[in-house]
Amino acid sequence: MAKEFSRLYLLIPEIRELLARKEKETLKEIFYEYEPVEVAQILNEFTLKERVFLFSLWEIDFAADVFEKMDKKDQFALLRSIDKIQKGKILDELAPDERADFFEELPEETVTRLLSIMQKEEAQNVKELLSYESNTAGGKMTTDFLSVREGITVEDALESLRKKAKGVEMIYYIYVLNKKGKLTGVLSLKDLVLSNPGENIKKIMHTHPITIPIDMDQEKVAEKIAQYDFFALPVVDDRGRMKGIITVDDVIDVIKEENTEDMYKIAAAGKHPADYMSTGSLSTAKHRFTWLLILAITGLFSGMILENFSFVLKKVISLTFFIPFLMDSAGNAGTQAATVTVRGLAIGEVRVEDIWRVVKKEFLVGIILGLGLSIFAFIRAIIFQKSPFLGLTVGITMIITVTTSTSLGSILPLICKFLKIDPAVISGPLITTIVDITSLLIYFAVANLFFHL
Repeated sequence: MAKEFSRLYLLIPEIRELLARKEKETLKEIFYEYEPVEVAQILNEFTLKERVFLFSLWEIDFAADVFEKMDKKDQFALLRSIDKIQKGKILDELAPDERADFFEELPEETVTRLLSIMQKEEAQNVKELLSYESNTAGGKMTTDFLSVREGITVEDALESLRKKAKGVEMIYYIYVLNKKGKLTGVLSLKDLVLSNPGENIKKIMHTHPITIPIDMDQEKVAEKIAQYDFFALPVVDDRGRMKGIITVDDVIDVIKEENTEDMYKIAAAGKHPADYMSTGSLSTAKHRFTWLLILAITGLFSGMILENFSFVLKKVISLTFFIPFLMDSAGNAGTQAATVTVRGLAIGEVRVEDIWRVVKKEFLVGIILGLGLSIFAFIRAIIFQKSPFLGLTVGITMIITVTTSTSLGSILPLICKFLKIDPAVISGPLITTIVDITSLLIYFAVANLFFHL
């Protein structure tokens, strides 16, 4: 979906005029009326010096919210330009998960230097989050959540939450912890508000909360939150101690990241860059070259097959006319089957243990599709080449190749999944190249049979 332009673009001339006159209060009032993401969108319209001035005007919580929405390269540039005190305040104010993501992009010496200017507790929080793999629940969670001790009353819980809730991202769920930090229950803010003030929270909390292991892969995390339809789920370590929460917006980011990664793999376009527009042409070409070379080498087999069966083509030259038609049909059919299977694996509709059911289904689909295309090919050969034998050769080849292609397209991603390889790798150009080779072998085998070559 295309990103909408900020409404602030209309006010850029006025903002520039206010900046020239240093109208601090008016500038603050203008920006505070808009969302941080809108403010971040228009900052590139101003010089770095003007951006530094604007950040010096804003309250630290608003400045941190805007900073979170900026592109990484703009964040780095801004941090290099503001003073040490403001730099530390902004870093302290960032949401823990956003802050960890930011630090992950930095060189080790820069991380050490920035941690030294932060508050001790916030710096320790960064170190903890960076200790987890970035594609796990620990790497995606935020440590800002609302919790209360078990055994207290509803009134005491509400009083505690009033002191803690400011600045916390998710206030809908309240987690109940024992003295050792182990998660023993969960309740909603609605549960608290509607309960008798003197009632013990043990009576109203859910005692078997759904949890996420801290080392769970991010794709599995996204599936679990989608399955239970919660706004957030608690993340616990192997001892059941609560370490943080994964929220819906984190899941949206994961889905976007995983889908983008899969799209690049499906197209054999290499590794997804952090920012396509700012990535150099040489770097982009380097990421794509490896796969193109692999596909080119694999594609040489098609040429070798054509060379070995050149005597067939010389004797029945009209066989050549149908090679692109057969290869394209087989490649498209294989890609369709592979894409459907990869998508099924991604959303949990298909499992590795379903392999024979999937192959059986795609085999039948291939026969149906092959029959339809073979009739078209047969009619084409009769009308233009006046050759029933050619029509039968192409028609039968079409049925076999399309059926083989859909079967391969479904089974190869499942084999990849079983071998712990990303199934998306087998989609797109790679499956097309494989079925191209297969379709040529089948075509010449059938031609030999019909024309006795």
